[in-house]
Amino acid sequence: MYDNIAKIANKFGLKPINIYKCRYYYVLNCSNGAYSLSQARPKINKINEIHKVKGCLFDYGIHNIDKYCVTENGLPYFEEDGKVYVVSKFFGSNELDFLNNNQVSVAINEIGRIHKGLKFMNEEMLFVASENNPTLNMYKNKAKSLENVKRIILQKGIKFWSKDKIKVFLELIEESNENYQRLKEVGYGRVSTYCHCGLKEGNIIYKKGKAYIIDWDNMKYLNYIEDIAFFIKRYVRKNCFYAENHNMEYFSLDEMLKRYIKFGSFDDKEIESIKYVLLYPHRFVSTMEEFFRTSKNFVPSGVKNKLDEIVEQREFMKNYILKSSL
Repeated sequence: MYDNIAKIANKFGLKPINIYKCRYYYVLNCSNGAYSLSQARPKINKINEIHKVKGCLFDYGIHNIDKYCVTENGLPYFEEDGKVYVVSKFFGSNELDFLNNNQVSVAINEIGRIHKGLKFMNEEMLFVASENNPTLNMYKNKAKSLENVKRIILQKGIKFWSKDKIKVFLELIEESNENYQRLKEVGYGRVSTYCHCGLKEGNIIYKKGKAYIIDWDNMKYLNYIEDIAFFIKRYVRKNCFYAENHNMEYFSLDEMLKRYIKFGSFDDKEIESIKYVLLYPHRFVSTMEEFFRTSKNFVPSGVKNKLDEIVEQREFMKNYILKSSL
């Protein structure tokens, strides 16, 4: 049934016993384990870069990642009829449950181990202290984008939202710009490394007490704080806010960072940076950018729900940080 997929698998030295299709990939069950085969989203140069990073992490003994398999020619991809395919070990489909604090604890430990490996790579090839600060440039570009969003909100926002809601949006934009200025002041991002840039539940597989970090397609060269802040924000959104309203236990920010820094430490400026990155409403910015880019004459329910959730959780995030020792 999947003869062509089997032929591609053979290029990676695999002989599938059976194959089944998931939404975005194929699972290859082989005598030496299960593998996933998918059409690659990144371009070949990016695949090679990701492969190099994963190889270095593997050399440091960090095996909780979906390292690419290589073809008989030693390439981490196979190209056929204009399509590019990659293969990696399949860890299962049990996504991390952010409402399960035990799983979250394991995951944040594994993220810490990966970041420790990335820091080791500093000595060999990856870290760069540069005047061209890619992380701060990202926030600079977002600031420009927000100016455009602010202008459009003032011009026609009343068509979509109430005056009270618009006031909150403008406050969020102002807070975003303030946090950007604070990040500039502490010199955030002067040293960068590779970041996963997508540490959400679908990219973290929990299996038999271990967490595996998969899908590095969006890997970027940024400060590693972006990764840990993304994960913590996801935890706050998916767990803490809900748990607080239902009298359930959840990890404080101090407890989260305590688990993470088993594998490293933060200096004073990095501690300040974590606070400002956590407060920066990335989700609000991206949602507004996408909404105005499509120039709709109505607010789709998905956009409305996102914005309502962002506004609803805004004060909770501030208090979550205030309760910490940051």
